[in-house]
Formats: sequence, C-alpha cells, structure tokens
Amino acid sequence: MTELYPIFSPSGRVIGVFGCGGDAIKICGGSGCKYYLWISATEAKDVTSLLDRRRVLYTSYNDEKGFAPVGPWTRSIPYVHLRVIQDLDEYAEMVAKLLKHEIKGRTILVSFSGGKDSIAMLLTLLKIRDHVDFKLRTVYVYIPFLENPRSLDFIDKVSNKLGVEIEVVEAKRRRIKTLLKWKGLPRRGLRWCTVYKAMPIRKIRKEDPNVIEATGERLMESPKRFWRLKPMAQHRELLVGRKFRPIYLFTILDIIHVVRKSGLIHPDYMDGLPRVACSLCPFKSLYEYSCGINVEDPSLIDSVMEKVWRKKYSWIDYEEFRNQHLWRFDPKIAKAIYYAKKSIEAKEGLEMINADTIREYVRRMWTVPLPRMKVIDDPWYIFEYISKVMKKEKEFVILR
Repeated sequence: MTELYPIFSPSGRVIGVFGCGGDAIKICGGSGCKYYLWISATEAKDVTSLLDRRRVLYTSYNDEKGFAPVGPWTRSIPYVHLRVIQDLDEYAEMVAKLLKHEIKGRTILVSFSGGKDSIAMLLTLLKIRDHVDFKLRTVYVYIPFLENPRSLDFIDKVSNKLGVEIEVVEAKRRRIKTLLKWKGLPRRGLRWCTVYKAMPIRKIRKEDPNVIEATGERLMESPKRFWRLKPMAQHRELLVGRKFRPIYLFTILDIIHVVRKSGLIHPDYMDGLPRVACSLCPFKSLYEYSCGINVEDPSLIDSVMEKVWRKKYSWIDYEEFRNQHLWRFDPKIAKAIYYAKKSIEAKEGLEMINADTIREYVRRMWTVPLPRMKVIDDPWYIFEYISKVMKKEKEFVILR
C-alpha cells in the first residue's frame, strides 16, 4: 500500500500523481493509471496490460513461475488536490480549545523520526502549546548499523532551530549486532527491528500513566490506515484514550506546505527518497536503493548479507541477490518476484521509466513553487469528501 504524491511540473503545476509500493510504482494522470515493475534499481517497465483483474502479475521464466502483486503493493487512497489547513495557528487554536481540559498539564510524548509527518506534527504541537500548557517530550530512537548516521545530524538541526530538546535513545549496539548475525537483515514478515524502535516509547508510557502519545498517522497515507482511523473521523475525535493524532486530517499538500515553510526538509527527500526510513528498511522500493546505502559499518552489512544469501538464497547469483535486494522478501516470495522480473525484462516493446525521473518527481515536491489550491473551510469535511470520492471509484487524480 502507498500514498499518492503530486507530480509537479518545473513551474509548479500538478500534472499527475505517483505512488511507490513494494517493487512497483503507479503513475496516474487524466487518462488513468499505469503500473510499472522495477526490473532493476534504475529501470522499471510498464506492466499495466499484463496484470489480471486484481492487478497481479503472473508469468513464468525458463519454466519458473513468476509472481508480483503490483496492484496490492500500490493500492492507495485517492489523491485530492486540496488542503484542510489554511493557517496552522488557527488550526492549533481550534485543537487547543477542543482538548484544553484533556491535555492541560499533561505530558505529550512524541516518537520523532525526522520525516515529513513527524516535522509537521511537532510544529503543530508547538503551536497548540501556545494556547494550552502541557509538557512536550520528544524522543528519537536510533538503530545502529541499520540507519543512516546523518539522520542524527538532522535531529540536531531540528532541535536547535525549534528550540526543542529531542532525546536520542540508541538501541544497544551489541544486541543489534548479535541479531544481525543471528537473524540476518530485517525482512518483510520478520522486521525484528521495529521492536527496538517501539520499546523506549512503550517504556515511557508504562512508567507514567499520565503520558499521552502523539502520533503522526494520517487518514490518507493508505487504505488500511484510512479504515482504521475512520471511526475517529466520524466522531470528530483527535484524542482517543492516550493516543493523540493532531495531524491525521492533513492531506499530503498540507504536510508539504507546513514542512517547506519551516525549512526543515530531511536530506533524504532531496536525494529523491519518498520517505524517511532506515537505510536497510525492507519496505523500501527497489528504486529507493538506487540512491545508495549509507550505514556506519558497511563491512558488517556485507558479511551479514553474504551469510543470508548462502543460507537461504543461494539459488541466485550473489551479485544479482545484492542488486535486487532480495533479502527484503521471504525466500519463496523473493524467487517468484525475481522470475517475474526476468520475464518482464525479456519482453520487448514495453514502456520504460528510470529512477532519475522518480527522484526528480520527489525533489520537485520540496523545491518548485507550490501552486494555488483550494482550502476547505472545515477540516473535518475531508473525511466525508474522500469517502464520496471512493464511492465513485475514483482512484487517481482529483483536481479541484
């Protein structure tokens, strides 16, 4: 599943949308959507005409069955070209009035990642605190060996610019190194690293029952998140139990606007990455690895990768295993996906798109002039609007 992002022209006009998921990318415009499969980290081929009615690719290569769930990888909430926040100060004042008695004097805990949603959430909370007094505790959990160390520099930048203390909690290095050697790299279905991301936050919540945890979840990030947050939106709630979701109504355009205005744009976005994640996150699309892997101990990762290959993936050449980053998938699934790619690679006449194009799409979100767009009067209406669009089975660009 994915979120659709706007494709801006160099002048700032929206000309389409795109969404990356798994090893596929969906690009939509006025004539509909096209689906591409990344056959390498730098090139993808249009497989739209080859998908079944569920947009799944079934094929074969040298009598080996190939499979790629292109549609499920790129399933998304409709893109709507509008914003819900005209002025962040006014929105913060509204939230403060709504939740004054629930949050006054309490501690609001933020698990900070440095990504666009985290930045927007932190900025929103700071604005809310101008109207109602509460303690803000911001924590960044760093996973050694898997993350890009430059993220720590960005955390310092955010802390200094906003005047906010951001606690950096590092997972135990010896433990992470042991797990890498024992379990191998995190993969889909066995992403053991998330436990160490969540553990410090859970500990703080457990130690202090008065703590409220703020999350950067948003309705329009994915269909799964939309349906999970639907009851909150229907009841016009921002705080349920000890979970506070201050930006869950924001559209992607709201996020871009707020973050750009702050000047706190993570360097990953300028590299062309659509999201901030660990350098070795298994949920990255193959194209994202064309931007390079930056880790503190490359030799450790090389040894772990080779061990994983020898143990479970030796049916494929080691260099091909590395180039395709097949460690992200269960071995059986990896084999099916790989042979699907080999089959598509051998087909002639299919339209191609390269990684440089997608990287440019991402960069433009943060660099070109933003176009004028409609801002709805009532932020809560965005849920009803999206629901109406979904009933009409509009899955791609909705320009207003």
